[in-house]
Amino acid sequence: MIFVTVLAGGLCGSSFAAAPGGVTTGGISASEQTCRACHSIDTTKVGPSFRAIAERYRGDSDAVAKLEKSMLEGSSGKWNTGAQMPANAISAADAERFSHWILGLK
Repeated sequence: MIFVTVLAGGLCGSSFAAAPGGVTTGGISASEQTCRACHSIDTTKVGPSFRAIAERYRGDSDAVAKLEKSMLEGSSGKWNTGAQMPANAISAADAERFSHWILGLK
């Protein structure tokens, strides 16, 4: 089981426990609720679902770096939703771990 903790003062902060196959376990923390305001595992909200992000970047050798950059610097225009994700107050190491968690979703 892989545990990923992303601590944020910004928009996306989460604690996830991912079992093999990308199944999350455990309760939803207060910080995870912040991220889920715009993202969910399977459905599009303000931003794309985590599974849609994983699917889009699957096979991209630069996927981790691209996701990290979006988390750390913010992003807009990638999903044609009109939404803009602001930069998040997380460390580069946490952004990397969270990127791997997202990309591990099936």
